[in-house]
Parts: sequence; structure tokens; C-alpha cells
Amino acid sequence: MADDIMNNATEMDWDSPISADAAKQNLPPVGEYGFTVVGFERGFSKAGKKMATLSIELDQEAQFWKLTDYLVLTQNMEWKLAQFFESVGLKKPDEKLERMPWDKVLGASGKLKIKYEEYNGKTSVKVDRYILSEAAQAPTKPDMSDMPFEV
Repeated sequence: MADDIMNNATEMDWDSPISADAAKQNLPPVGEYGFTVVGFERGFSKAGKKMATLSIELDQEAQFWKLTDYLVLTQNMEWKLAQFFESVGLKKPDEKLERMPWDKVLGASGKLKIKYEEYNGKTSVKVDRYILSEAAQAPTKPDMSDMPFEV
């Protein structure tokens, strides 16, 4: 995806002027996006709790945005962990995971909704929630091949 974006971007010369202001970010509009996990690190929060740091690329019509999300491994954040794993298809709704499949996170894709947050006068993009994929939401059809009669 990043290569496609780089190929579509207007190329600058080594001596081109720069008119952009570093303080003004190009933020994606608030909304829902497809995403891909392009980085994953195990670490700890400021409070010392285990935490996964995800680097996420948003997919939006040849626009390139990257953001970071933090998944803290505590029971009161279990809902967000479930949302993430369900969004990328590594957990089914109402399914109990025996262990979190962190080895399959890198490269995983799903859908999320972003929001803006203000902190110390700066606006940043945050994950509002992970969205369950339509395929995961659709009820599965029972296998009728074993039926002793035609339906």
C-alpha cells in the first residue's frame, strides 16, 4: 500500500521549496477505515501493565495515514482486546480465546473508527473502536449435505 501511495504522490526535486507547516498535521477525516497492522511491539504502560503497541496503516482511496494504538492487557480493557481480535478475524463473537494470537497480528487487516482527541493544545487521531467485519457478523449456513432428506 505504501508503495502505491509513493508512486501516486507528486514528486519533489532535491532543491524544491517546502511550503508546508510542520505544526499543521494532515489528519484523516473522522470516520471508518480499513486498516492493516504494520508494526507490533510488546511492552509496558506507564503504570507498568503489559501493553501491545500497534502501528496501523489506514486505507482510504490512495491516502496514507499511520497511527499508533495501545492495547493494555488488563481485565477492564478486555472489551477492546476482543474488539481488535474480532475485527481482524482472529476471534469469533461469543468465542472464548484460550490465548491471544499475538503471532498473527502483524499484517492482519480489519476495520476501525477513528476520533480526534485534544491534549495540551494538540489534536491527535485515536482509535475510537474496532469494528467487527461483515463476514464475521454474517450467520454461517449449516451444512445440509448430511441431511437424510432434501430441503
